[in-house]
Amino acid sequence: MKLYKIVLIALLAISCKKENSIKPDPIADVDYNDHPKQTQYQAALHTYKVQTSSPGSILLVSRENERLWIGSDGFSNLEYNTVMRKNHQFRAASITKMFTSVVIMQFVQEGKLSLDAKLSSFVPNLSKYIDNSSAITIRHLLANLSGIPDPVNESIEYQTDILNHPEEMAKLSVEAKIKKYLSGKPLKFSPGSEYSYSNTNFLLLGAIAEELGGKTLNALFNERIYTPLGLKNTYLEIRDDKNVSRSYADIFQNGQVMDVTLFDKAEGDAEADGGLITTAEDLFLFMKGLFNGQLVSPLLVNEMKRKQLSSCNSTECEYGLGIEIWRTGAGIAYGHNGSLLGVEANTLFYPDKNAIIVLYKNNGNGSDKEFLSELVK
Repeated sequence: MKLYKIVLIALLAISCKKENSIKPDPIADVDYNDHPKQTQYQAALHTYKVQTSSPGSILLVSRENERLWIGSDGFSNLEYNTVMRKNHQFRAASITKMFTSVVIMQFVQEGKLSLDAKLSSFVPNLSKYIDNSSAITIRHLLANLSGIPDPVNESIEYQTDILNHPEEMAKLSVEAKIKKYLSGKPLKFSPGSEYSYSNTNFLLLGAIAEELGGKTLNALFNERIYTPLGLKNTYLEIRDDKNVSRSYADIFQNGQVMDVTLFDKAEGDAEADGGLITTAEDLFLFMKGLFNGQLVSPLLVNEMKRKQLSSCNSTECEYGLGIEIWRTGAGIAYGHNGSLLGVEANTLFYPDKNAIIVLYKNNGNGSDKEFLSELVK
């Protein structure tokens, strides 16, 4: 979920809201100190944490012919001085879109859904609020080619509602959100003709998956992703989150971060576009399983990796089916970034190096990630 920096200005005009956190439980850490590149990787992680002014950060590196390494640095909860652990749960934000896309592609593989099927054929309680839904296909939604507006990044009304009424927004159903913020709004362009990132696409895909599967999206994730791959610390629902890393942001640009977890929970928790709670190791297992063909066929994985907008001539529109395409110093990488007001998470697969990276920090200020290329070369 892309970071909407316009809200930082709005925050200056309202009284600061802060959620009182509950003291986390002690978490047993995992030791990678005997890894041959422990010093190099830990130094890179520490430098990243310092340069991004983040309270805490986690890095996972998986390279061919090398043991898995996970490191952590700093704090997950400043109020209680809780040390960030390598197995700490965190909000993955838009990385969730990859999970949602996998379930959709599984339905395609099973013959229950076509990439050319029209949005208007599904979830009538939602699609009736979307302009020209009969022209929007499943492929358009997956590839951000639908032209549907994105209130998260484009609507001042939505952003101020999150800031002024986070508790109420956290309880708002997908149907209520789409009705309030998208009803009567025209598409930005003719479906399939341009690219424009929209969280709404994946809210709709999540609802379509639930309609086809007859279960909640978390239940579908559990049945189709968590259990087959052995993900034990990942979920997509609202739970007691005292052991989840808190979210922070330097709102007033004065070098002091404040806890913004309340807003991040209201924005994403339990939703198909950005509500996943997970760990670095679980994301590694997911990426390994996806790109090894354990979740969908290699043919469909290749389609997910393929740039969908044929006229795209910029890195800004290089997007597959629920997958970002990154051009890095170590070659093309596939995965996703996830950003909230107080979160940045990244997971990437480098096919030329057969490498996987997971990088997380609990400060949503964006970052330069080119150092990752050096780690996987």
